[in-house]
Amino acid sequence: MKSALILHAWLNGPDKHWYPWLKKELEKRVYTVYLPEIPTMNTNEPDLATQMKFIEGTVPLNNNMLIFGHSLGCLLAMRLAEKHAFAKMFLVAGWDFDDLYPQHKHFWPNKMNHMAIKKNCKEIYCLSSDNDPYMTAFEVEEMSKRLNGKFILMKGAGHFTKEFGITKIPELIQYF
Repeated sequence: MKSALILHAWLNGPDKHWYPWLKKELEKRVYTVYLPEIPTMNTNEPDLATQMKFIEGTVPLNNNMLIFGHSLGCLLAMRLAEKHAFAKMFLVAGWDFDDLYPQHKHFWPNKMNHMAIKKNCKEIYCLSSDNDPYMTAFEVEEMSKRLNGKFILMKGAGHFTKEFGITKIPELIQYF
């Protein structure tokens, strides 16, 4: 059975941006899609431990699953991939270095374990935009190198949010 998990961004929800579009595209290809409202993601201090416990307790994670993360959802995806095997991981506007935002402190109990992530996830795709106001393309490309991932640069997608006109990312489809 093919399945996918979509992890939304901080201060957002499953009904925002390109997430509903992606869910429909995956379902067309007979994937069972999990697009949960992630606990504490819409608070001033999102908590990794709470989110991990929620995902691990409600989503049947498996090595045939695709996992998608957006922004802070990428950190959750990578933390899950440190412990669980996935078929493919898609990191959209993400980063893998110690966060500079004090609100994200719970995501950094330790450095990211790139070796574990690469062992548990053979295919990794890192998407960036040439005009993201939060994450530079250079930072995302460097992350993709650390993860042995494929770097994908999109023009004018900003932080991949509706505010930048992004309600779908058709470039992803070829990698499902």
